Amino acid sequence: MRKGIASFRMYNASVKTAEAWNSLFSRLFAELELQIDIVAHAWPLPLTELWAREDLACGFMCGWPFVNETDHQIVPLAVPVPEPAWYAGLHRYRSEFLVNRSSAACSLATAFGGRIGWMSVDSQSGYQAPRAALGALSNDGKPLFAASIGPLHTPARALDALNAGEVDVVAVDCFYLDLARHHAPESVANFRTIGYTAWMPIPLLVASSARPESEIAAIREALVSLHTVAGYDALMRDVLVREFRMPEIAAYRSLIEMAEAFPSYDTIR
Repeated sequence: MRKGIASFRMYNASVKTAEAWNSLFSRLFAELELQIDIVAHAWPLPLTELWAREDLACGFMCGWPFVNETDHQIVPLAVPVPEPAWYAGLHRYRSEFLVNRSSAACSLATAFGGRIGWMSVDSQSGYQAPRAALGALSNDGKPLFAASIGPLHTPARALDALNAGEVDVVAVDCFYLDLARHHAPESVANFRTIGYTAWMPIPLLVASSARPESEIAAIREALVSLHTVAGYDALMRDVLVREFRMPEIAAYRSLIEMAEAFPSYDTIR
C-alpha cells in the first residue's frame, strides 16, 4: 500500500487556518506512525478528484456528495463539533447569507432584485441549502433575484466575487467563516450577515475504502478520543474544534429531504 494523503482544503479558510489543520494532523499521524502526506489540493483542482483518490487517508467531504455517493469508494471517519457557542455542542453547521457592508440590504427580503452568487450544485452550503431556504420565501410571485451567477466553486471565490461587486449576495458555510474570523478577520471584515439557512449535519472527515482497514480504524479511534489526550488542547482550539465524534450517517438523509422539499425551485440557477 502506497503512502496516504490528507487534505483539509474545504476548511482552509486562510493561510493560518491551513497551518493550524496541518499542525494538528501532522502530530496525530506521527503519533500513530502513519505515512500520510498533507496536501493542499487547492483550487482549481476539483474536490471530486480528491474524494476519488484511493490514497486518501483523511479529508473533509461535503454532506451532499457524501449522502449521494453511490460507488461506496469512501468511508466516514469522524465529524468535528465546532467550539463556538452557537453550535451548541453539536456536529452541525449552516450557511450565512452575506452582503457587502455598504449594501442597503438588512435581510434576505431587502436583497431581492439583486444578483445572487452560488458555488456548485454539489455544494450543500453554497447551493443546496440556500436554494431550499430561498424556496420557502415569497416575492409576490416575482423572481427573487435579477441574476444568478455561478458556479463560483469555492467559498474564497464567492467572497472575492462579493467583495468585487460582481454579485450582491452569497451563501457561505458558517464554520468556514468562523475559521476566517478567527485567523484572518480582515478577510471577512467587509461583509455582513443578513440571513441563515437551516442547521444541517456538518461536513465529515472521510477516507478511501481502499486504504488499509487497520489505518482507517486507527485514525477513527484517535480522532474521537483526541479531546481527552494531553497536549492537544491548543491544537484543537486553533481549528475551533471542541471534539470529534462518530458521524450519525442517517442524519445526512435530511439533506436530500431538504432538496426534495423544493423540487422545481430554481432561483439560484
